[in-house]
Amino acid sequence: MQSEKNLNNSNIPIKEILEKNSAIEKQKILYNEPMKKHTTFKIGGPAEVFIKIENFEDLKNILKLAKSYQIPITIIGNGSNILVLDEGIKGIVLQINLKKFEVEDEIVTVGAGEKIGTIAQKLLKQNLSGFEELSGIPGTIGGAIRINAGAYGKEMKDVVLEVTAIDYNGTEKKFTNEQLKFGYRNSILKEQKYIITRLKTKIRTKQRKKQ
Repeated sequence: MQSEKNLNNSNIPIKEILEKNSAIEKQKILYNEPMKKHTTFKIGGPAEVFIKIENFEDLKNILKLAKSYQIPITIIGNGSNILVLDEGIKGIVLQINLKKFEVEDEIVTVGAGEKIGTIAQKLLKQNLSGFEELSGIPGTIGGAIRINAGAYGKEMKDVVLEVTAIDYNGTEKKFTNEQLKFGYRNSILKEQKYIITRLKTKIRTKQRKKQ
């Protein structure tokens, strides 16, 4: 899935920085966490620090600390499109696990940490259509948007109405479909340092077959 890596060596006492300055609950911060637990290939050395991001405020807090103390940040989603070296990852690994599923009229708002297959199932239960072809992609919404993932003739560009992302300075920005400049397995977010937080997509009611 989504992975933006900075593997520069760092002698910064990250644990001390986090314990003194982070508002995140201590039990959510894992040190020397084996990355094989968080990738589909089940390989890879330890992350110096691993944090599962479940709310926007935690994300902003960590980005602010990382900028202040020049700590490398690596972003992952479901871990289904990355290989981690045996020596692991220096700095902080953030797994984006932002969850949201909200339907209003024909607009669905989805958190970047939601799995694509889960969203397809939720839509189906409400007799809504739009994600069927994409449901087999083994990743999260955020990572799929970043690389314009696709399957069975459909890509993420075909379902994106608006994407909300945050840069490494903590500034939030909204992107329209056109602004994302989707290409084959590519988008502007693959080149620029933005972390996707949510998606707005337009769906349709699934037509029932006539008996």
